[in-house]
Amino acid sequence: MNMKKLFTLLLAVLMVVSLAACSGGGNTPEKTGKVFKYAVGDSPNYLDPAIASDSIGSYVINQFYYPLYYFSPNGILPAAAADTKVSDDGLVYTITLVDNKWSDGKAVTADDFVYGVKHALSLGDAEVSYLAWITDYIVNAKNYVAANTDTMTDIGVKALDDKTVEYTLVKPCSFFTSLLWGGVYYPLRPDFAPSGDYTWANTVGYPTCGAFTPTFIDTAAKIESVKNPNWFDAAKVKVDGLECKVITDMESQLMAYQTEEIDFATSLSAGTVSKLYDDKELFASGNVNYYMELNMRPETATNKALLDVNVRKAILYGIDRQAIVDAIDAGTIYYPLYGFVPHGIVDPTDGDFRTTGGDLCKYDPDAAKEFLAKAGYSTDKPLELEYYYNQNTTHDTVAAVLKSQLAEIGINLTLKTGDVRTFFDDRDNQGHYEAARGAMSADYNDALTYLDMATFSYQTKASWGDTTYDALMLEIASMSGQERIAKLHEAEKYLVEEQAMVVPLFGYGSACLRHTYVTGDFDNGQGNSIFWYVNINK
Repeated sequence: MNMKKLFTLLLAVLMVVSLAACSGGGNTPEKTGKVFKYAVGDSPNYLDPAIASDSIGSYVINQFYYPLYYFSPNGILPAAAADTKVSDDGLVYTITLVDNKWSDGKAVTADDFVYGVKHALSLGDAEVSYLAWITDYIVNAKNYVAANTDTMTDIGVKALDDKTVEYTLVKPCSFFTSLLWGGVYYPLRPDFAPSGDYTWANTVGYPTCGAFTPTFIDTAAKIESVKNPNWFDAAKVKVDGLECKVITDMESQLMAYQTEEIDFATSLSAGTVSKLYDDKELFASGNVNYYMELNMRPETATNKALLDVNVRKAILYGIDRQAIVDAIDAGTIYYPLYGFVPHGIVDPTDGDFRTTGGDLCKYDPDAAKEFLAKAGYSTDKPLELEYYYNQNTTHDTVAAVLKSQLAEIGINLTLKTGDVRTFFDDRDNQGHYEAARGAMSADYNDALTYLDMATFSYQTKASWGDTTYDALMLEIASMSGQERIAKLHEAEKYLVEEQAMVVPLFGYGSACLRHTYVTGDFDNGQGNSIFWYVNINK
């Protein structure tokens, strides 16, 4: 055994013995049956599927619901959709459902899928991050949100009968089935998920339609669930329950993994675990881009220098991405990224969008200084710029390297930190930042999942992007096939190479550990996993 592992293991055992002695004995009842235990790195806010769109919440709700389609390692595949028919004009999707039941024994019907969409709309776009997946595509959905009522029935989602649901789109969408795995399209019922309310899901007692159903919820500590015997595929579920532990400290989560307190760890220091484990246990989850977001909208920018494309290009060319990856020191989990879309996103040309798109930026400090000089700045007259991020080991490392590198070309970077909730609110909802850390995992396997982030409609508070870019996105919406892919490449080139509205830094997957005795789980491509068929063989 590696000596570092042995030392950590011995330390953990001593801590467990000490804690047992202090607790006065085992007052906690022993769990029965086979329980799969995994850890997440933060507390999920709310477990309403329309709200829980982040990777933390998804690690929980993935296990409770059975969507029409799901994000598998092999792309988007049908789940609750037994059959899907698309009209010749691409506007109407008619989906027949598999025979499934809620955990309380009631049948899952087409009406439940209709209500799930209406429930998401009733919460409004201020609460639902992915509401645009409905409002941008479903007929009359925007009007439904504006009305803020569940009495309207004329949106483009209808139950034709108990087993058939019909979706009518405002425009053709070649990847519409890729959106149907999202929580905003999950089935719900009004008897437990009231319109306009998302707090219901944080207290046990409601039914679910997936492989598991919750029995204990403390979002700050752990969430327990048991097998749903009424799930249509329950015979293939191998464990009796799941236990999701909230362990925010990466070292503590690693220790819990090493002592087998958990079977699966999701929030770890890639630099640490890449040196301790090989690919028998270590794997990267998701396709993530890590970038610097620049507040360059006249309405929100507090640092007006960022309105100058020369300043933005100076930042783009003044960063050595390989040096950042080297500083993180996480083996092959991290790699330099020279475009906004990371590797792993499909392109019909050769299989990978990033490979086809090539490099849209590079490290060239001399060119960076020239761009900065055009804007009136230099090492003798530096630009002052604030970089905002939420703290952890990786983010701290990235910020330190950025500060050092940009100082060499004439930019004094002041580092600002905030707790994760304050940071996201400031950046996404308020537009209170100059430059900020950003990262995005794939919501579906198409380059648009990244490229539409810069559009005004995507952003709660628009702070980057422009009208030309929005026009490109509108063109893409009506395209298909290779013409569409070519236009996506054109849009990315405009976003990064021509306008430097965003500064790509590196790509990666989240570092996860899975014990060799665990089988049957699979990464869903969004940076989290599905445990419907997980098994523990020990």
